[in-house]
Parts: sequence; C-alpha cells; structure tokens
Amino acid sequence: MRFAIFQATSVGDRRKNEDRAGYAYSRDALLMMVADGMGGHVSGDRAAEVAVQVLAKAFSLAAKPTVDDPATFLAHAFIEAHFAVNALVAGDRAGSAGSDQQPRTTLVAALVQNGQLWIAHVGDSRLYHLRNGRVTLRTTDHSQAQLLLQQGLLTEADLRYHPSRNRLLASIGGEDVPRVEFTRRVTLQHNDVVALCSDGLWGQVDDEEIAKRLSVPNLEWATKALVEEAVTRAMGHSDNVTLLTMRWLETAHESLDAVFTETTAGVVTSIFSEMDDAVPSDLVLSDDEVDRAIQEINETIEKFRRNR
Repeated sequence: MRFAIFQATSVGDRRKNEDRAGYAYSRDALLMMVADGMGGHVSGDRAAEVAVQVLAKAFSLAAKPTVDDPATFLAHAFIEAHFAVNALVAGDRAGSAGSDQQPRTTLVAALVQNGQLWIAHVGDSRLYHLRNGRVTLRTTDHSQAQLLLQQGLLTEADLRYHPSRNRLLASIGGEDVPRVEFTRRVTLQHNDVVALCSDGLWGQVDDEEIAKRLSVPNLEWATKALVEEAVTRAMGHSDNVTLLTMRWLETAHESLDAVFTETTAGVVTSIFSEMDDAVPSDLVLSDDEVDRAIQEINETIEKFRRNR
C-alpha cells in the first residue's frame, strides 16, 4: 500500500483535550481512528484514550498482514472498546459513579485493505470520503439533531448549530451496548482523501469547505490549517478539534511523505496520548453482557452485509 497520512489537534478553549486519534498499519492494511470523549461524563479523555488503544491493539493482533473479515473485526473491536471503557468506572474506585457518571466517547474508524475502505462509527465523530474536491460519502451522526433532520424538521445547515446536535443517541461506554453503524464499502481511487474528525471541526466548517480545503496538494498543511480555522471561528467557545487525514496513492512517485508499507514490518501506531497503560488489564464480563454483545455483533454484521 501507498498512502500519506497526517493528523492535527487543538484543545480549543477547553480546559483539556478529550479528543484522541490514532492510526496503525501493517504491510497490507491500515486502521484510522478518532474518538471524542463526552465532556458531560467523568473521564471523557480516558474513555477516548481507551477506545483508540483497544482498536489499535486489536488491529495489531488481527492484521497478518490483512484482516480476515473487516466487518467482524470492526464489530468485535467496537464492542470490546465499549466494555473496556465501562471497566474504567470499577477501576477508579470512585464509589459514586452512576449511569450519568460513566465515561463515554464517540468512535469512528476506517479500515483500508485491498484498495477497499470499510467504515464503522458510534456517535457524531465523522468520516468523510473525498474525491476530486467533493464529498462522496459522509457518516451519519447518532444525535437528536440528526434524527430531527431525517424527520424533515431541520435543514442540513441547521444541524451544525442546533442545541440538540450534541445530544447523542449512542456512545462507546454507558449502560446500553451501542448499535455500531457500518457505512457502505468504498473502492478507493488514486488521490482520494479520507478524513476523520471530531465535532469540533465539522461544527464550524461545512462539508463543501472541508472537501475544498483538503483537496490541495499539501495535505499536511491543509490538515493543520483546517483545525486552526475551526478554532478561530469558534473563538472564545471552541471545542476540542481533531482531524486525521489520509491520501490514497496508487502510484509510487507521488509524495516524499508517503508511507510505503512494502518495506514495513509489524504495526506502527501513533496516538495523541496523555496517559500510559490506559487499557484495563483485567476485563471480566457477566453472562448477560456477553450475550448482549454477541447479539449486537451478529446484528451489525448482518446489517452491513445486506448493504454491501
């Protein structure tokens, strides 16, 4: 594989950065991830950290050098991340962590192998597939505002500013096992751009501008500049802003910054991290939790395969 990948983040006007992003790759597969810890719950940053680490670890075990079944892999990894995030409460010994205090996070992930893009997400962190300066695919938010949009009560322009856009209907972590959404598989073409971001970015910059600004030759500069622009537009009340971008390169002579995985052994992971050893080492699930997880995995895989 040949690709160029870049990432940028900003704390904005918040006290700390609860966004996390990362990527891992083997010789023939690439995994990209963005998680946005939910600020209304304790330890949102820890939840995002754990979610990204769990997926990266799962990828390192599964990519030999490709993942046998991308849909099954993503479903299992997301559910594993959900229970790992929930395990943070028990590990904290806080003693008063009810359902409102459980750490939670959004999670969006992209798996690329054999020239195909596989997408899964929970929450309102987004993935954009861009081609020739246009958005060809975008994930659908799991939020109350998105539900109002689907019911015809909001316009797309309203979605970015509506007060219910941050009221999420699903998350990694929490009492309910999340319904992971899979987006249709995409065949990548030379120079396609895949962008994963937190709502701090798309809440300030609309889809058309995102596509235009990320279509320039210098994707590294564009990634950093777009994050800075989102913070500037929300000056004084900016959320955390995170953007992870990848340009797919079919030919070998396109970019000095490209990753050529034919010469790479093993898996390399890069994560915006402020913690060490964030993933709980002992995760024990009850029988009910296991049954619920298996049922959810089977449902999400079946839904994905029907839409392929």
